Amino acid sequence: MIISKTTFLDFLYCPKNTWLKLYKPELYSQFTLSEFEKHLIEQGNEVEFVARDLFPGGIEIVATGDDAIFETLRLITLKIPAIFQSTFIVDNFMVKNDILAFDNKNNCWNMYEVKGTNSLKENCPDHDHIDDMTFQASVLKRAKIKVGHYFIIHLNKEYKKNGNIDIHELFKIEDETDKVLTRLSDIEKQMEIAKKYLEQNIEPLDGCDCIYRGRKKHCATFEYSNPNIPKYSVHDLSRVSKNKLNNLIESEIYNLNDIPDNFKLTNIQQNQVLVHKKQKPIIDIKKIKDELDNLRFPLYFFDYEAFGPAIPVFDGFRPYQRIPFQFSLHILKTPQSELEHIEYLHEKLTDPTVNVAKMLEKHISPMGTVIVWHKSFEESLNNEIAECLSDYSTFFKRMNNSLYDLEDIFKNQHYVHHGFKGSSSIKKVLPVIASELDYSNLEIHEGGQAADAWWVMLSPITTSKQKKKISKDLKTYCGLDTYAMYAIWRFLYNLKN
Repeated sequence: MIISKTTFLDFLYCPKNTWLKLYKPELYSQFTLSEFEKHLIEQGNEVEFVARDLFPGGIEIVATGDDAIFETLRLITLKIPAIFQSTFIVDNFMVKNDILAFDNKNNCWNMYEVKGTNSLKENCPDHDHIDDMTFQASVLKRAKIKVGHYFIIHLNKEYKKNGNIDIHELFKIEDETDKVLTRLSDIEKQMEIAKKYLEQNIEPLDGCDCIYRGRKKHCATFEYSNPNIPKYSVHDLSRVSKNKLNNLIESEIYNLNDIPDNFKLTNIQQNQVLVHKKQKPIIDIKKIKDELDNLRFPLYFFDYEAFGPAIPVFDGFRPYQRIPFQFSLHILKTPQSELEHIEYLHEKLTDPTVNVAKMLEKHISPMGTVIVWHKSFEESLNNEIAECLSDYSTFFKRMNNSLYDLEDIFKNQHYVHHGFKGSSSIKKVLPVIASELDYSNLEIHEGGQAADAWWVMLSPITTSKQKKKISKDLKTYCGLDTYAMYAIWRFLYNLKN
């Protein structure tokens, strides 16, 4: 059993899930990465590749298996300036270091870990960068490699592209040696625990540690390891605290129906449980009416799609700064008017920001209300555009002042339905209120996937036929987002009248 860095970090998060991943891979056949998740991995690989330019004269190890180990040792002996993907297997632990750079002055090697993030992640249960580096430090120590310092390289969130990428400004290099050495003893103890646990040939009988985490933090095999937990359970309580969830689990309360009436819950959680138990919605028509009566016509149902590349593509952009490549705008001038639709999709590998700003200024008048869902996204993107385009700053400030978040009606509990399952996401609300509208049959059905599809569409290797299909799919998806908001508004409007 060879334990890689990835396997070890998985183990720290959920031992049982990691064992199943190794011994019952068939369970994972149903868990495929989304296109967006694949894109994040690709972006991480791109960041690592660009960061190599910080180390001229470096050599990448492209061999695999034992050949990679032999090649690593050969290059170590030659003391070349830098080795990319140096490979070591010691005591059944394996690492592939992003960068090992030779320090001539101190006659030792320095290890550099490249992360596609714009800051150090520390003490995060699912991606702790210090744990990551410390595991590598242990293997290097076991391999008798003299290491002077341990560095992390991450993107500089303040860097703004102007012409060719300046890699020395693009990246920040931080010395984390002290943190790594401080944590080394504890990590090595956990490595031995992981080895003993993962070398078991017989499946551990216990459930998995994710039973004490909210639904979004469950591992891929949670249902397999915890067959007694309902698919909709106490883990789905809205913003459930760790202590509250622990109390329920320790009391073996998993079903929302079994939560005692005197168990302390927030108002939102109480309503969630109440509508689930009674299977009857809570509707405050007066508060809904008050909200909708404050909206000024014309109503603009609006949604952006944006792409945030790790390495800035256009001048004026920072790492991960969003590029607004598409919008959909449904316009309702009066309650009885016909719905109009305006849309824009940028289909060239150029900065779309000016085109987007021009079209929005043209079609959104100073009067009226711009209706969005989860307005912090549109609001912050408007601010970013205004920062880039000073000529449009007044317009985007005005637009932000006109924003109304339709999600607020559901977040503020004016309408609570058991079908929402404690969520105010449009993809939870829509099937209850307008079941005829459905995202599941679309080729593109979420924002991350849309961003990835746009980038694929612009690729020079994408055929004309493929580009047309992606363009159509993007317009269908974004158009549904704004039409869905209109459908929900219309339902609420009819309800109050």
